[in-house]
Amino acid sequence: MNARYTRREILRLGMAGATGLALSRLAPAHPQTRSAGRVKNIIFMVSDGMSAGVPSLADEFGKVVRGKGSFWYQLLQNPDATLGFFDMASLNSLVTDSASASSSWGSGSRIFNGQINVLPDGTRLTPIAPIVKQAGKKVGLVTTTRITHATPAGFAAVQPRRDDEDDIAPQYLNVVDVLMGGGLRHYAPNRRRDGKDLIKTYQDAGYAYWNTRDQAISSARPEKVLGLFYDSHVPYTVDHIHSDELKRTVPTLAEMTRKALEILGDAPNGFLLQVEGGRVDHAAHANDAAGIMWDQLAFDDAVEVAFEFVSRRDDTLLIITSDHGNSNPGLNGMGGEYEASNKAMALLQHAKCSFEELPNKLRNAGSADEVRDILKAQLGIEINGEEANALAGAIKGNLPPIWNRQHRNLQGLLGQILSNYNGYGWVGTSHTADYTWITALGAGREEFHGLVRNTDAFYKMLKLFGLSHKNPSMTPDEARKFISRAPRIRTEDWA
Repeated sequence: MNARYTRREILRLGMAGATGLALSRLAPAHPQTRSAGRVKNIIFMVSDGMSAGVPSLADEFGKVVRGKGSFWYQLLQNPDATLGFFDMASLNSLVTDSASASSSWGSGSRIFNGQINVLPDGTRLTPIAPIVKQAGKKVGLVTTTRITHATPAGFAAVQPRRDDEDDIAPQYLNVVDVLMGGGLRHYAPNRRRDGKDLIKTYQDAGYAYWNTRDQAISSARPEKVLGLFYDSHVPYTVDHIHSDELKRTVPTLAEMTRKALEILGDAPNGFLLQVEGGRVDHAAHANDAAGIMWDQLAFDDAVEVAFEFVSRRDDTLLIITSDHGNSNPGLNGMGGEYEASNKAMALLQHAKCSFEELPNKLRNAGSADEVRDILKAQLGIEINGEEANALAGAIKGNLPPIWNRQHRNLQGLLGQILSNYNGYGWVGTSHTADYTWITALGAGREEFHGLVRNTDAFYKMLKLFGLSHKNPSMTPDEARKFISRAPRIRTEDWA
């Protein structure tokens, strides 16, 4: 589907419902809900770490940088869309991490943060991927993080510590048919701690190994694919669009999603595909306003690809959601009567790099004036002298007094200073306890109406597939005596 729709066009089409034309180009061909057990395919899309305010901001940012709003915004106006929220609490906290969040969807049980489908007493849960695989369906995992990272792992792996990605990497073998994302370092023999060549292991099992964008956008449709397009996480979109090399070598999330659906779409018994826009979360941790907006738009492009597939079918469910909030970015009122807020937000269009790349450039600065020059060149924002002095000190490890402890780092300070100009405020640099959006379309969508407990997604998906499986679970009281066993995760991996 190549057509684009304005808000006015969507509303006009909606008013034409009596003539049979309402949303005819936007709604699935057969939008009625199929009975339980008759859904053939499920596409489960996750904008990781997407706080509730991100989609509306991305819609407006898209108008600034691409001349059009987000496709998801259009879907939210579709009368055939079911809207709801997930309660994403983990077993040991109201604030969840991606490992326990995805595991709750993937196993139907709440677990401690930092673990993958393992109860606090060590009981191993059966994730959804091997269940549907055994039923004859195909499985796909597509992400902009390492493919072994928490969100994809939650659907297919069992691991006491999410950090142990070398141990997660072999668990997808012959369980997941299509793997695409980053994470080469957990498969290549010269990057793994044990020296094992998992790329060869997968190839010997019949997987095509892809490591270039050309392969991902080619006409090839192998039965099984291991696509590893970067050593660690796939680069941020804002870095991708400003690098000819990255645009040439690394596929976008939309391109990976399209190829995954081409491969899985003809599966005779159907498929389960998880698609993750993982770097939305990382940008939120970094208080990187431009980073989060560009990666949300990249996720939005993948949503449109998925909807193109669903619109041609009457047997496919599309779920679009997030696993948790993160730092709760919001556009503050700027100027008298807030008339400057739009202009402030529009400054993000000038960003040429993410906050992953920016600190490397700032560390070469020898003075506050050089800090100001770098920020103006890279972000299009000119900060004042006091702010530049604070950043120059922070680069050398001398942070100014910051009463919000979460912002006591270079990226947190940078986000706070830039909020004076771009208007994006942040409550911290970590996950938050928000309910997360759900938009569901296609067959079985009504199962995801209203407030849904995260663990119910597992049982709802299995029911729609005509399958059943019951994993053990624990109450918070039962789990409390095992709290000392909760893993301690590296701060940079709480994503």
